[in-house]
Amino acid sequence: MAGNDRYLAEAQTLAKECEVQLEPERLREASVALANVGLAQEHDPRTRTQLRMESLLLWLRLLQLLDRSLDPNFNPADVPEKLVEPPPIPGGEILRPGADPSRIADPKARAQYERAIAANRAKNKNYQTQIHLRRLKEQLPSQAESFIRNSYSSAPGDQRELRTAIDQIITDPARKAQLTKLLRPSHSP
Repeated sequence: MAGNDRYLAEAQTLAKECEVQLEPERLREASVALANVGLAQEHDPRTRTQLRMESLLLWLRLLQLLDRSLDPNFNPADVPEKLVEPPPIPGGEILRPGADPSRIADPKARAQYERAIAANRAKNKNYQTQIHLRRLKEQLPSQAESFIRNSYSSAPGDQRELRTAIDQIITDPARKAQLTKLLRPSHSP
């Protein structure tokens, strides 16, 4: 179905963009597009099976991207400053935080202030990225797990496909253990 192909292609594009340049919003948008893929709308069994596999691989890839991007040493209490305090200026003039570096005549002090501004911008960007990723960590895994529970039966073929995909894509041991719990034993008569 064309809608499913469009959603899957959109999710794949957004995931690639996120891999190239870590942008959590692309990761969120990819999960939204992927959640719109409707396996039940596919009436052809082969097409549905292929779509299910492609969707599974992409859900796992999104989880892998999330896990790889989360900084385990991130401290949300270490909030960056909004503006950097400039160095004192000889002669008694006091500059406000965030003042234009060109107002500092001493080249060494100006360069140090410019480096402090750049470091603070980087810290702010990283802080925002990590906060956004932590929000995604609260949503994305449950969406992926819901897809797995709803799309994979306890049939040996389904379980084999699921286990193979998890083993091939997921590298984080905790995530792998969590997903492996979703595997179901096959029912034999």
